[in-house]
Amino acid sequence: MALPALLIVAAAIFAGQLILSDMAREVDRSETRSIERSVNAALNSFLLRLQDTHGDYAVWDDAVANLYDKIDPTFVSTNLQDSTRQAILFDTVYLLDENERTVFGFSRGQPALRSAGAEYGAALDAMVARVRQRSGPFDAVTAFVEDPSGDIHALAVGSILPSSATMPAPLGKPRLLVLGRALDAAALARISREFVLDGLVLSRQQAAAAGGLKITDPTGKQIAFVSWASPREGYAAFRRVLPTAYLAVGLVCLTMLFLMAIGYFNLVELRKREQQAVFAANHDALTGLPNRTSLARALEAAVETRRREGTAVGLVYLDLDGFKEVNDTYGHESGDYLLRHVAKGFAEICEGSGLLARVGGDEFAVVLDKPETVKRAAEISDRLVRFLDDPVALNGRFVQIGTSIGVALADDEAIGAEELLRRADVAMYLAKEFGRNRVAFYDPSIDAARAERMRLADQLREALKEGRLAVVYQPIFDAATMQPSGVEALVRWLHPEIGLVPPDIFVPIAEESGLIDQIGSFVMKRACRDALDWPGVRLSVNVSPVQFRNPAFDSILAGQLAEIGFPPERLEIEMTETHLVANPERAQSIIASLRARGVAVSLDDFGTGYSSIGYLRRFSFDKLKLDRSLVIGITTDQRARELCEATIAIARALDLKVTAEGVETEREAAVLRQAGCDFLQGYAFARPMSAEAAGSFLHSTVPQAIALPWSR
Repeated sequence: MALPALLIVAAAIFAGQLILSDMAREVDRSETRSIERSVNAALNSFLLRLQDTHGDYAVWDDAVANLYDKIDPTFVSTNLQDSTRQAILFDTVYLLDENERTVFGFSRGQPALRSAGAEYGAALDAMVARVRQRSGPFDAVTAFVEDPSGDIHALAVGSILPSSATMPAPLGKPRLLVLGRALDAAALARISREFVLDGLVLSRQQAAAAGGLKITDPTGKQIAFVSWASPREGYAAFRRVLPTAYLAVGLVCLTMLFLMAIGYFNLVELRKREQQAVFAANHDALTGLPNRTSLARALEAAVETRRREGTAVGLVYLDLDGFKEVNDTYGHESGDYLLRHVAKGFAEICEGSGLLARVGGDEFAVVLDKPETVKRAAEISDRLVRFLDDPVALNGRFVQIGTSIGVALADDEAIGAEELLRRADVAMYLAKEFGRNRVAFYDPSIDAARAERMRLADQLREALKEGRLAVVYQPIFDAATMQPSGVEALVRWLHPEIGLVPPDIFVPIAEESGLIDQIGSFVMKRACRDALDWPGVRLSVNVSPVQFRNPAFDSILAGQLAEIGFPPERLEIEMTETHLVANPERAQSIIASLRARGVAVSLDDFGTGYSSIGYLRRFSFDKLKLDRSLVIGITTDQRARELCEATIAIARALDLKVTAEGVETEREAAVLRQAGCDFLQGYAFARPMSAEAAGSFLHSTVPQAIALPWSR
C-alpha cells in the first residue's frame, strides 16, 4: 500500500509540478502581452498628443494669416521657435511650402541645420503624400521617423488651414506644418511614469530574454525597438513554492490555489490596463472628456436609434469666445487651465443631459439623445452661456471669456450625423455673427442666406475685377460760411440684375470674403486721384475695421499717398468704434502713427455704438462725426435737441471738430449751427455725386455760401 501511496504522492507531486510550471509560464506570457499592449497604447498616445498639438497650431486663423505669402517673423518666433525651445509640446518645427520645399525650420529654439527633406528623407515624403491625398482641416498624420544621426522622433505633418469661416482658405495646395518631438530617454521615462511601465529602453534590436515592440517608419522600415525587462513573476512564484510541493501533496494543492490567485490578480491588472488604453483612445487627455471619436460614435448611435424608434436627437456645438486671445497672451499653460475649468463646469451642467465631448481646441459639443433633454435644449444652452458670465481667476488675474452656441435638432427630419454636426456648426457661427456669447438655433433659412451671401461675394469679386465699382462724393460744408470745405468718398456697386446694392449689405460681405482690403485700396486710390483736381478741399475716406486691424495699415496708406502724390494734410480717415473695442492698444498706436504722418483721424457714426466718452479722451481724434440718429428729431423733440447739443459740447470741450451727417432740412442745419457744429453734411445741401459732378460743384462760380433762409 505504501508503494501505491508513494506512486500517488509522486504522481501528485509531478502533476502539481507540471501544472505549476505551466501556470508560471502562462502568467509570464500574459504579463508580457499586457505590457506589450500598454507600450503600444503609450506610443500611440504619444503620437495622438502630438497630433492634437498640431491641430491647435495648424488649424488656426493666425497661422494662415502669418505663414502664407509674407511670413511674419514675430509670429514664427513667438508661437513656433519659442515653443521648440521650451520643448513642452514639440522640439522641432518645419514649414513646407506648396511644393514641399522647406521655408524655415527650428530645433530646440535654434535654426535647423538641415531641411525637412534632408532630415527625415523618404519617411517624410510618405507622410506628405498621405496628407495631400486627404487635404483638409485636422488632416495631420503622425509616425515615428529616424533622423540622419539615428535618433527617433515622433512626427506630425498636416495642412495649415483656417479655423473659422471668416478667414478664407488659401488657394491651391495648402502649406504644411511639420512638428517633431524626440523619442529619447526623457520621453520614455515620462511614458513609463504615465503608463506604469518599468525599464523601457529604446534600442536598435531586441535584447535577449526581454520583451519588445518594433517601431517602423511610414515606409515600413524598422527603425528601432522598444524593449523592457521580462518580469517573470510566474517563474519566480514557481521557484518559491516548489520545495513545499515536494514535501506534501496537500501543500502542493494549496500552492496551486495560491498561484491561481496570483494569476487572477494579474488578469485583473491586465483588464485594468486595457481599460486605461481604451479610455485614452476615446477621451481627451487634457480635460478627461470624451473626444471627437467618442462624439462621432455617440452621434451615430443616437441618429440610428432615432431612425429605428423615432426619438428626437439634438446637438449643441460650443466655441469659446476670446479663448485664443487668453491663450496667446498668457501662454498655453494658462490656456490649458482655462480649458479644464470650462470642461468641469460644462460637465456639471450637462450631467444627465447627454454626452459632453471636447471636439478639439476650444470647441465642445453635447449630444442630446433623450426626449426631455432635446426639449430643454434652449435651457441647457442658456445655462452653458451663463456659466461664463463671471470672470475666471487665472494666476492672480481675472480673464473674461464667453461661448457662442449653435443648436441643431433632428426631431421630424431624417438627417444623418454628419449633416446634424454641420448644421450645429453653422448655427454656432451665426451666433458669433450676432455678437457672440449667445445661442442660435439652426434654421434652413441660414443656409439659404449663406448661399446668397456667397453668391454676392462671387459677384462682388467679379465686379471688382471688371471695374464695376464706383466712387461718389458728397460735399461737406463749413457751418460758419456754408462753403464746401471737403468731400466724403463713398463706394457704390450697381448690380446688373438687382440694381444699386447698399454698402451696408456688400461691405460686410467684402469683409467676410477677404475683399475689403482690395476695395479699400481701390476707393483710397481713386478718391485721392480725383481729389488732386480739387485743391484746398479735404478728402474724407471711410476705413473698415478689418483694414484698420492690419498693423501695417499706416505704412500701406503712406505708400499709396506717395505713389499718387496726394498731400497727407488733405486726407481724413474715418473709423468706427468697432476696432477700438476689439484691440484698443493697436488702434491707439496706428492712430498716433497716422496723425504723425499728417493724416487726420475722425471717429465716425458717433451715437450708434458704445459712444464712450472714454474713447474720445483716450484716443487722439481730430474730429467727431455725429450719426444721423443723433440729428433726427432735434427740431421737434426738446430732449433729442438737448442730447445733440450736449454731445457737441463734450466734443468741443475735448478740442474736437464736429461734423453732423445726415442733415436733411434747413431747420436741422440751423439748430446744429447754433449748437456749435463745425461742419454739415447731408441731402439738405448736396447728394452724393460723381467725380465730374463734384468737380463742377466745387469749382462753380457761386459767389459765397449756399444761400439758405436762416443764413440771410
